[in-house]
Amino acid sequence: MPWMELILAPQDNWNEESLEDWTVALASFLLEKGEKKIKPQMNALPGYYMVALGENEELGELVISSAERLVILLGLSYENSIEKELAHFVTRFARQMGAVALRVPILNAKEKTFWKQMGANFYPDPTRLDEEIQREQVGVELLHQFSLQVTYKQKPALCLEPIFCNARAEGVVSLAQRRAERSLGGQPIGFASRISAHCPWKLDRSQWNDLLSFSRLVSFEVLEQCINNSEFS
Repeated sequence: MPWMELILAPQDNWNEESLEDWTVALASFLLEKGEKKIKPQMNALPGYYMVALGENEELGELVISSAERLVILLGLSYENSIEKELAHFVTRFARQMGAVALRVPILNAKEKTFWKQMGANFYPDPTRLDEEIQREQVGVELLHQFSLQVTYKQKPALCLEPIFCNARAEGVVSLAQRRAERSLGGQPIGFASRISAHCPWKLDRSQWNDLLSFSRLVSFEVLEQCINNSEFS
């Protein structure tokens, strides 16, 4: 689906430590607006957080991407004053948290108009990538902390999050991978992957797997360098 993206001027660096305090403030905001039964619920996943605005996502949900310094607001229709005020509240939070942008999916012209008035830019629906992945066009770059981004033709494709595993995946185990694992205690390391919020394509499973395969060795080299440059080295 198409998106609107509001570019923010963050007041500080990315600050995850304030996230739990913010959920408390969000609950107070909803209570003040008469939504007494809604208690935001936060779930931490590799590289991002999901914040459901109520047990059944009555007022939608937030995706807070640490890797991309991005806040994504889902599930609002902006048809009443509470949802519009919530959109402004989330925008202030995203800026204070250090997010570089706020993104929302657009389902109709009314939603597009609302966010255009907020200063957001329109992004069309991602298109199919009608070609096989070319190995030489795949790259890897560091995003935030230990989060990595796989690029294709110099455009964002996938986000990678290093995770501890019970066993190594099949395939070549590089020296960079062994050194990274040794630096972090010796346990096997893999990568959790998800689509980048700014990926311009709809990737099928084969293309996704090729991106992971072609980026694997370089990903561990970038991760090892990141570990060596961190406070844990």
